[in-house]
Amino acid sequence: MKFLKKSLIAALPLLFCFLNVGCSVGEDNDVGSCSVRWSIELQDEINAMSQAAIARAQNPGPTTCENFRSASEAFLEALRPYGNCSTLTGQSRSEWQNEMDEAETRIQELDCSEDT
Repeated sequence: MKFLKKSLIAALPLLFCFLNVGCSVGEDNDVGSCSVRWSIELQDEINAMSQAAIARAQNPGPTTCENFRSASEAFLEALRPYGNCSTLTGQSRSEWQNEMDEAETRIQELDCSEDT
């Protein structure tokens, strides 16, 4: 149960980043690239992270933990360019960056040696 809790704790900031990147429809021509395309373009990374979290929950261990970490890092790397969405400004951009930083920290702090 400890590994499941840690997986969820690590995944929640990632999910927030994922959901927070969406832009309001009709604001500008960049909307298609930041509020619609990202959910399609990142589908492989989303699926990989989800599958890695499920695998880790079903079979906890260092290998599944490292796979989850790797999938989470790939998701964040793929998500990063969407921080340049033209409608993500001011406080929203600051919050997005803070969530990205927190997610990266949580992934780095994930101790896979505890999953035995």
